[in-house]
Amino acid sequence: MFGKKKKSRDESEKSLFRDAGKAFVCTMNGRGEMQIENYGSLGDYDEGKIILHCHKCTMTIEGEKLQIAYFTDIDMRITGKIRSVHF
Repeated sequence: MFGKKKKSRDESEKSLFRDAGKAFVCTMNGRGEMQIENYGSLGDYDEGKIILHCHKCTMTIEGEKLQIAYFTDIDMRITGKIRSVHF
């Protein structure tokens, strides 16, 4: 009656599934390896910092001797001594 119209359950579920396809998955194996899926795009990178532009956020990985072991348009693996991950 007052304010915004409440979304139906079907509309909410469709929105959830639409955004789920854009979510990224991050898997760490200890402090020496990180696998990232659906990362979006690669920003700046060097041996101390790697910046990834993900859907709705930016991920910053900091450490020592960081290397991008491989990357495709879907996933990537980062190796080195990972000290921190910021979103």
